[in-house]
Amino acid sequence: MPMGIGRVGRVGMIGAPVARTAAVVGTAKVVSNGVDRRQDRREDRRDRR
Repeated sequence: MPMGIGRVGRVGMIGAPVARTAAVVGTAKVVSNGVDRRQDRREDRRDRR
């Protein structure tokens, strides 16, 4: 599949692989924080019973 017209030869300041890795790491961090918070709330509800 060919890439879009504006995509050829354009790499950001950091570089495509590094930027992609940073985005994946950032997303994983946000997801893991949400999971941790949900587990904490669940444990708090169990402690109250």
